[in-house]
Amino acid sequence: MTLLKKLRIKTQIMIAVGGMLVIMLIIIYSLYAQTSRIVIHNNNQYSEETIRKFQVSLSQKTDEIAQIMLNLGFDPFVQKFLVQHDPSLSYEMTKELDRKIISLKAGRKGIEDIVLIGASGTKYSLNGGISYVQRLEAGILGSKSSFVSGLEKFSYSSSLQNSMVFAQNIYAIDIGGVAGGSRIGYIAVIANVDAMFFDADKTNAEPGVGFFLIDRYGKVFPDTHSPDIARSIRAMSSDPDGERKRTDYVGGVKGAIQIQKLDPIQASVLSFVPEEALLAELSAVRTRSILIVVLALALMAIPFAVIINNILQPIQILVKFINGIKSGRIKDLKMTLQLEGNVEMEVVAEKLNGMLGEIDALTHKLVETTTHLLEAEIEKEKAASAYLRSQINPHFLYNTLESIKGVALEVEAPQIVDMTKALGKLFHYSIKGSGYVTLDQELNAVKSYVFLQLIRFEGRFDVRYDFTEEALRAPVMKMILQPLVENAIFHGLEPKTTKGLLTISGRVAGDRASTLVIRIEDDGIGVEADLLRDIQNRLREEPSSLSQGGHNLSRNDSIGLQNVNNRLRLTYGSGYGLTFESEAGSGTRITLKMPGDIRQPGGNGDVQRAASG
Repeated sequence: MTLLKKLRIKTQIMIAVGGMLVIMLIIIYSLYAQTSRIVIHNNNQYSEETIRKFQVSLSQKTDEIAQIMLNLGFDPFVQKFLVQHDPSLSYEMTKELDRKIISLKAGRKGIEDIVLIGASGTKYSLNGGISYVQRLEAGILGSKSSFVSGLEKFSYSSSLQNSMVFAQNIYAIDIGGVAGGSRIGYIAVIANVDAMFFDADKTNAEPGVGFFLIDRYGKVFPDTHSPDIARSIRAMSSDPDGERKRTDYVGGVKGAIQIQKLDPIQASVLSFVPEEALLAELSAVRTRSILIVVLALALMAIPFAVIINNILQPIQILVKFINGIKSGRIKDLKMTLQLEGNVEMEVVAEKLNGMLGEIDALTHKLVETTTHLLEAEIEKEKAASAYLRSQINPHFLYNTLESIKGVALEVEAPQIVDMTKALGKLFHYSIKGSGYVTLDQELNAVKSYVFLQLIRFEGRFDVRYDFTEEALRAPVMKMILQPLVENAIFHGLEPKTTKGLLTISGRVAGDRASTLVIRIEDDGIGVEADLLRDIQNRLREEPSSLSQGGHNLSRNDSIGLQNVNNRLRLTYGSGYGLTFESEAGSGTRITLKMPGDIRQPGGNGDVQRAASG
């Protein structure tokens, strides 16, 4: 049943129809087989009754023949005829014998001839059967009781008839010159087997019923004209252990057989009814039943096909529609499903269409909400980036102006002009062009800033630049390095009591394709372990709030450090940004990682156009 549930509905229905057809055919054949057994049983009963009647009739006929032979054998006139030696007297006596025998034969159908043969040589025959009987004389004389021959051909009225000879020896009674009890001859009755034993049964037999007489020598009557049939009948009649009732083949034809011994004539009778004849009408009924079933199925096929189509077609449309949605065809969600065929499928279509409408409405709301959220996030990121950049410029401007004021108070020299010029370049660089420049352009701005700081700190640190040509061509965001250099100078080198070294380097890393790596290193005072962990943890946080612009860092940390990290991660993703490494008393190293592509996602144009401006 589990396997059947997994099949298609159409396959299940076809299996059910096929099963019904098989069951109907089995029922038809079962009824046919049962009816066949009943018919064969009734036929056996009929054949048994017919054979019984045949035996009774045969006994009556043989008793009648025996009575004729007895009456003639003890008739004084017949005994005188048998012992008569005078031919002329014998001839005269035949006339009286004709009268007697004709009177005995009258009304007795099947008796063809009565023959008398005396021991003295006298002979008598009503119809010329003397030579026919004399061929059997040895058997007759050797018989101690009545003699019955096998089937013989006897010519009577110019035609050969299947006949049997019944004979009996005649013994003398007290007649002159012959001792009583002496054998004086014998009497023989020639009987037409067909007329005497089978005529009445032929008229009463049902069509198809066959009776065969088998004599003691195995001859079969009536003649079958087929050696195979004759052999089959002889074999069955001569089998002493054979069943009296059975089903067997005669000449290759199957039929119902019954065999009975006929002791009075030392023969057997066999009834054979072919099953084909017995079941002819049943076969016709079976054929008609099958045709009716087939015709009924054919007539039912059209409405059945319509019903199946009404069930399966809506289901197939529904499955196809669902598979379309499953495969990603979103446009199917906007379609209206039409299912025609039955009320149930129309209800399914109505409910599904309602559900699809709700899904479509929810999808629109979800798209609108997502769009608003994305727009808000973009605006938020833009605002965060602008805010971070705006934090850098005022802070830098304040520190620079403080430096210029200090120098101006102490020295009235050309250095002020150089510092002012460098400061002008920085202002000009920060407000002009796109948001992206080459690293070479960014580095020139950093050099102007470092120049100002070197004047302020009067040579307390040296600067070394180490950049590859490939790195200098790489695109970067504006003002991305200045806050980090400022952090290194003010928090690393300024507190140092000895002269320090600031190293700024850049290259395109080989471990990641087109990744620009910039390092800013100083040999300043470094950062304590606790503060280092706090800085590193905050640099790993997602830049999700504008309030985390660096205000929560320690006062010893630069405000621009987390701002630069946030700008990089907001623009390029979490895979890029800053790493901060430091050791108290040994120095600090800041590493920037960003893409090295010519065009930057979210930029305001390519770098070459920005540089040319």
